[in-house]
Amino acid sequence: MNTYDRFLSSLLSEFKRKAQPQVRSLWADLMELEEAIDEPAFSAAREQALRRIRVLGRAANAAHARPVRSLSRSHELTLGALMQTRAAACPELFTRLHETMWMLAVALYSIETEPPVSEHDGQSTELTLVESCAD
Repeated sequence: MNTYDRFLSSLLSEFKRKAQPQVRSLWADLMELEEAIDEPAFSAAREQALRRIRVLGRAANAAHARPVRSLSRSHELTLGALMQTRAAACPELFTRLHETMWMLAVALYSIETEPPVSEHDGQSTELTLVESCAD
């Protein structure tokens, strides 16, 4: 495994680990959206969900997690459509958001990460990466 592959594997592994709490927060945002009783609460919950999904999508792009990136974009577009119509007027948008969240969770879980193979026994991957970059 070359240095680039080790780095990419490490990046993907870190993305998967850090994205899991982000996805849980997105589920909570979706619940807040559904429970919002007035326009300010609905708007605040939608904006929070948009920020979270954009961050997740950008991180997925950087980590080359293409399925997560694609689903993040789809989720973002659906959230954007909620800006045009009030939630009660479009229950199918919430159905689509739920479906996208399930697919996003499955895509995140399905990311295969391999522990990077160290070229030097007893040294950490980070140290190996630093040494290879210093060479």
